[in-house]
Amino acid sequence: MGFWAGLALLLLGLHLVGEGLAAVKARRHLLARALGRPLGVLGAGLILGLLSGSGTGFSLLALGLLEGGVLGLGQAALLSLAATAGAAFWVGVVALAQGGAAEALLVLGLPFLLWPRLRPVGFFFMGLGLLFLGFVRMGEGAESLKPLIAFLDPSPLGFYLLGLVLAFLLATANGVAALALALTPVLGREGAMALALGAGVGVSGALFWAYLGGRREALPLGTALLAHRLLFSLPLFLLIPWLGPLGVVAFHALAHLSFALGFLPLRGRYETWAEKLFPKRGVAPKYLSQEALETPSLAFALVQRELARVADAVRGMLAQAVRVLAQEEGGEAELAPLEEKVDRLTREVVLYTAELSTRTHDERAVRFFVMASELEHLGDLVRRIVRQAERLWAQGLTFSPEGREDLLEAMRAVLRRLELLAAALGTGEKALAEEVLRQAPALEAFLDRLRRAHLSRLEGGRPESRATTLAHLDLLITLEELAGGVERLCRLVLEL
Repeated sequence: MGFWAGLALLLLGLHLVGEGLAAVKARRHLLARALGRPLGVLGAGLILGLLSGSGTGFSLLALGLLEGGVLGLGQAALLSLAATAGAAFWVGVVALAQGGAAEALLVLGLPFLLWPRLRPVGFFFMGLGLLFLGFVRMGEGAESLKPLIAFLDPSPLGFYLLGLVLAFLLATANGVAALALALTPVLGREGAMALALGAGVGVSGALFWAYLGGRREALPLGTALLAHRLLFSLPLFLLIPWLGPLGVVAFHALAHLSFALGFLPLRGRYETWAEKLFPKRGVAPKYLSQEALETPSLAFALVQRELARVADAVRGMLAQAVRVLAQEEGGEAELAPLEEKVDRLTREVVLYTAELSTRTHDERAVRFFVMASELEHLGDLVRRIVRQAERLWAQGLTFSPEGREDLLEAMRAVLRRLELLAAALGTGEKALAEEVLRQAPALEAFLDRLRRAHLSRLEGGRPESRATTLAHLDLLITLEELAGGVERLCRLVLEL
């Protein structure tokens, strides 16, 4: 049991080291550098991996940047590969582990936990201590695995496949590489190196788990990374007998560095292959046309029609939120498809409008730019409504029947105004926007009455109202912000 307990401590130590290093301020600057040229992505990724101690963490960050349209698939994959190569340094740190050093680091981390601002430093030292302690315990318990390994008698290929599966399941190449390092006396140098190499391929599994969690872009990114690592690992596997003198640590670092460098000339091909294998579905601009940019008046009309699609998607999000609150079931996941539509179309409208502005210097481009960002913000506010309700239900709480009905009535009132706005954008009928603005004072008075009604329930000692008062008031404020955003958009419609 000592070996497995040591493995658990080592994995926990890796996690805490990553938590401690997450506070390094230079990471934001380096990440900004990673959005430039491929060599910049490579260099920044190497340093970021070194500073984070977690290639998997940056693989998920790269996925987020891919989902947001900040990085293309090739750039995201390169950032992931480079960060994993940088993080491989920490296996070398593990090799320095000594029992006395582990205890000293654990004790050293304790005082930092007394000050909230210094807790990341404490997490770093304690994580490093657990890392060392776990590695020492694994080394001490390695002999107990000899009978099992002798019984299985796996070949280097078997160790390679075992490392691939373990890293796929645990989502850590460094953890499995440290395991291989601790088991070197039992596995032999070549067996340990094969185990570490397989782990370098299997760590791509973190993205497949993300895909199962609903993140669709994770599948093409994970597939490209897995295929690339597998392709480049095969010649390294064949060279293990000749590379044996390097040892596990140096071989682990060499493998990940070769994965990152080897990706540079193949980046475009992987992007093309992934696009063919996983064609993007659904969300794309319907009206924006590059040819129309030559005729600004037509281009502006098309932008307005595309904005109507965005407004209709936001309306759909709010309608879904009304249903979720009315039935007290569901959550943010149900808004995800429409939210993705809002985000993607908004980005396309912003880029298209920027091009229009560059060509025409027309003030309408600025108005459309503001309208697009306002609509995206309205989508965020709708998501906030559902998130607040979902958090409340997770605590076992629910709004009083009267309070819930008040909130639903307010949401329906804002929904009606959103429908008028979407129609005004789609048809160009400014009278619809004027109607929303005429109703604004009445909606403001209505929301004020709802606050007073909630106060009356509090004064009456209603237990549900007392338990949910902060959530109730926050939702009313959010609905007021939503209504204000719709009104600002209507004023912009009147200026077109």
